[in-house]
Amino acid sequence: MRCLKKNKQKMYYAQLVGTIPEYQLDDQGNKIVDYTDPQTGTVYYVETGTDIPLYSQAVAFEGNISLGGSDVTRQEFGISDDKYEAVLVLDKGFPITETTLLWYQTTPTTKTVDTKTYADDSTADYKVLKVIPSLNNDRYILAKVVK
Repeated sequence: MRCLKKNKQKMYYAQLVGTIPEYQLDDQGNKIVDYTDPQTGTVYYVETGTDIPLYSQAVAFEGNISLGGSDVTRQEFGISDDKYEAVLVLDKGFPITETTLLWYQTTPTTKTVDTKTYADDSTADYKVLKVIPSLNNDRYILAKVVK
């Protein structure tokens, strides 16, 4: 089965490009200094132990999305209906993986971290749970991102 153009809708995707450590902040929103290296002058900050994901800038594409949801409980592709909200079908060749974020009903925004621009992951609509490849197209199981 091929994806018909009339069934495609405009969406955006962003790929995970890396992570940065999250730092503890004081009451004014400044990073808390852990220590300064006396030899190099390098300042080290107190980390929280978690990492903040960074996503590439969003790229527009068109795909066939089917919003899930039913009263019947079933397990498609080994994932229960209550674990995902939509299924995306695309022709072969899209660089979408399990770490990709999607914007369907909202327009993606950007954020700046260390003078570089990234997609703002807090505005994404869906994240990819699973990729199911087939001969002519790929199917992506999507979970709603809680905002």
